Amino acid sequence: MKRIQVEAERCAGCRLCEMICSFRHEAKFSPALSRVRVIKEDRHGLDYPVLCHQCDPCPAVAACPTGALTRSSRGVIEVDEAACTGCGACVDACTLDAVHLDDSKPLICDLCGGEPACVERCPTRALTFTDSEEIRRPEEAFRELLGRWGIAG
Repeated sequence: MKRIQVEAERCAGCRLCEMICSFRHEAKFSPALSRVRVIKEDRHGLDYPVLCHQCDPCPAVAACPTGALTRSSRGVIEVDEAACTGCGACVDACTLDAVHLDDSKPLICDLCGGEPACVERCPTRALTFTDSEEIRRPEEAFRELLGRWGIAG
């Protein structure tokens, strides 16, 4: 399946991905409205964009009591805002912390219809849109980098 992958060693923490995402979906520059959230590990100066990896099966879809979250024919998680009650079950169920609520509606990466704006605009090319089965957590990426650089975590 095609998904957005993160190369942690390339991320500069500029958060442009957050701004591009919020503007593409909400016509506002606001990290709170982004489907991407950059987390920071300040001790070693590491940053990592967190977004939906379109897991299959998807715990957030399974947890939704109203069926507001579904997988499209393209394999992308979609939100039916009219069916969503804003209960937050999807947020609690997502094992990657990639789902957030804004005004009681879930913000979940929809891959921008197959042309993710965050990938196109990432100045360091830390984000790629590629066929991959790999799903990495930020902690795993940070641990790998620190090990490669010979730094004790």
